[in-house]
Amino acid sequence: MPPPDRLSALDAAFLDLETARAPLHVGWTLKLDGPPPSVAALRRHIDARLDALPRFRRRVVGQQWVDDAGFDVARHVHGMTLAAPGGHGELRALAGRLLGRPLDMDRPLWRLARIDGLAGGGWAIVGQAHHALVDGIAAVQVAMLLFDGVEAEPSTWTARPAPAAARVAQTGATRAARTVVGALRKPVLPAREVRAAADAISRPAAATALDRSLTHRREVAFADAPLEDLRVAGRRHGATVNDVVLAASSLALGRALQRRGDRPQSVKALVPVNTRAGEAGELGNDISFVTVDLPTRETDPLTVLRAVRDATRACKESGEARPLRALAQAADLLPSFGRRLVTRAAARAAAFNVVISNVPGPPQDLTLLGRRLTAMHPAVPFLHGHALSIGVLSYSGRLQAGIYADADVLPDAVDVARDLEQALDALRVGHREQAPTPWRRRASTRRGDVQRAKR
Repeated sequence: MPPPDRLSALDAAFLDLETARAPLHVGWTLKLDGPPPSVAALRRHIDARLDALPRFRRRVVGQQWVDDAGFDVARHVHGMTLAAPGGHGELRALAGRLLGRPLDMDRPLWRLARIDGLAGGGWAIVGQAHHALVDGIAAVQVAMLLFDGVEAEPSTWTARPAPAAARVAQTGATRAARTVVGALRKPVLPAREVRAAADAISRPAAATALDRSLTHRREVAFADAPLEDLRVAGRRHGATVNDVVLAASSLALGRALQRRGDRPQSVKALVPVNTRAGEAGELGNDISFVTVDLPTRETDPLTVLRAVRDATRACKESGEARPLRALAQAADLLPSFGRRLVTRAAARAAAFNVVISNVPGPPQDLTLLGRRLTAMHPAVPFLHGHALSIGVLSYSGRLQAGIYADADVLPDAVDVARDLEQALDALRVGHREQAPTPWRRRASTRRGDVQRAKR
């Protein structure tokens, strides 16, 4: 009999930290071309691929994933029709309502809604999977398995009985012993590195109007920009695409705060860092975090980009993410009660104003049931006491962003998306060689005439 499928400490942390106002699921809004498939066809398509994703048929019992004996894909894949007139505003409103609903903890922790009724044709999917089930990278890997191009064999799945408590305890003890042995064999991180990482994550952040939770309801909005232009724009200043995303976010956040009468010198962004080395389709969480100061009072795009570039370089050179990942792995040694205490203490100590995530997605076009995927906008969860995340995903040559906000704190999420798109455009266009205007050409000619006369 295979060993129990246990949650890691980091997986369980996302369950421990969830509150009524802060559901901690990863979400996404997909837009697709063509006629919408029937809900029955979509259910068959997805169910045929779940053998490769066993946790999508499992629920959490204690500290492990256990097969859901009553699993039915119909409980997880639903159909909905967009309210008239079926425009962008109606899709954002419906996505916000769906993404604000917590998942049923007595069932496998995911849900999809197929949405028709879009003006101009096409259809959409709004989906959720709990952060205990997937992190951002795993969510993209899962999506790749669900789209066309992956051969699915007929499923022979039947639910396995839950393992006996004694076996679970024995497996847990064996796993803890192996973790201890592995830790002893590896070089111990210097205490100064751990202290420096803890200091960075807990360094105070400016108090802003965004640092609160008022409702579970969510406001969502979307933005996108050409990926290659942004990559070139960043490269000219020694910056990465991630630096460009953070700089544009800083400019958009500055405007959002200014609308609220806030003018902090900077805000602190919590940025997930991928530490995954497993195979595609491996679920769970393998991430760490760094914090980056964003100069929100600065309005010049190039100045902001250079400041962000220098800040992220400092994070990389300090190795800030490595000790935090080691601490998360060490938490696997703790009993569940101790792990919850450590998790909640760490969450209280972490100081930040916004979550910003940038995940690489597939560079090629994807199809689902023969319909082309045209856009995929992520929704990144945030902890209680916060109100905003900015998630960015690259797909088919575009950077596609999702603004995900507490609906009572940030009802103007669509303005944040507009400002983010404008900031990305300013960073992209500002680095191009622009053709001189007629008056600049005349001035250059006059300067050349004067220089020749002096010779």
